[in-house]
Amino acid sequence: MGLASQWSKELVLAAFALMLGFAVMPILIYYTGTATLGPYEGASLPRMYDSIFQGLATGSPASWIVVLGPYGLYLLAKILRLWWRGGRPSA
Repeated sequence: MGLASQWSKELVLAAFALMLGFAVMPILIYYTGTATLGPYEGASLPRMYDSIFQGLATGSPASWIVVLGPYGLYLLAKILRLWWRGGRPSA
């Protein structure tokens, strides 16, 4: 990627994960729910975004989990990889 330090790589990965959480996760949740459970009255993709962003403003744990989920999974994978290697960070 041409980034100088480990911190800048982590910052780029964090920004990418948060972008996924804000932009892609609501789409995936909506279409998975529609495909699995079928369409239901009053449901739409813009309404899903509106619900999640209103939940963020009011402090809803579900909305924060949706947005921070991709970054949390990245951190979990990083911790598990570190644990698997016996505490030795990768080069």
